[in-house]
Amino acid sequence: MKWLTHQSAAVAAALALQLPPAGIVAACVGAVLPDVLDQRLAGLAGSKRARQRVFNRIHRGATHWFGWWLALLLAGMVLPLPPAERAALLGVGFGGISHVILDMLTPQGVPLQPFSRKGRFSLKLCSTGSLGEYCFLAAIVAAVWLFLGEDVLRLVRHVGQGRFFL
Repeated sequence: MKWLTHQSAAVAAALALQLPPAGIVAACVGAVLPDVLDQRLAGLAGSKRARQRVFNRIHRGATHWFGWWLALLLAGMVLPLPPAERAALLGVGFGGISHVILDMLTPQGVPLQPFSRKGRFSLKLCSTGSLGEYCFLAAIVAAVWLFLGEDVLRLVRHVGQGRFFL
């Protein structure tokens, strides 16, 4: 999936869960974090060609394992944290989970074990950048507007007044 789809789905879900604005921003960050981590790890290789080769080998590997993101989400739920840190941890964990779920829809899928290229899970519903992905994105936007339109407007007014935590 493209980053736009990942971020749109994470923000929509964070809105539906009524996360505070800081949690929504963190969900948007968490929604692309698995791919960013893969890019950073590949960036450690020497040449541009080597970086691309490493990225192709590691992409949708350990960073796309559901368990890491679930652990972050659960930590945000159970650790005694100040509201800002709790919102950030919940948002990043939830964004990572939404990323993994969306990548399950593509043919490449996601790993069932963190450090193994075997045992991948895929629903094979749409390919990255395909018409199917953009239809899915349109459905997300329509659902947010239909079900959460008033909440989104209220959130925008809330943030406009400088309040980032509920």
